[in-house]
Amino acid sequence: MTKHIFELENVSDKERQKFLLDNVLGQMVRGCMFAATVLFGPILFIYAVYLLGTLLPPESKDAQDPTPDSFISASENP
Repeated sequence: MTKHIFELENVSDKERQKFLLDNVLGQMVRGCMFAATVLFGPILFIYAVYLLGTLLPPESKDAQDPTPDSFISASENP
């Protein structure tokens, strides 16, 4: 089993500081990538659906609603 860098006696303070800096910056970059995925993932998905919709023929956009009873408003209910 390997020892942690802080348990080694022959490691200088400068090397320990570099290890900490690399570790912290690596975690910050990982967090930034996760945040970018959470933020831009849904945006890219919606844009992909939009682009797919632009490939449809114009007749499909003017077609009748295939489920006319799915949007019954509350005022129409007895």
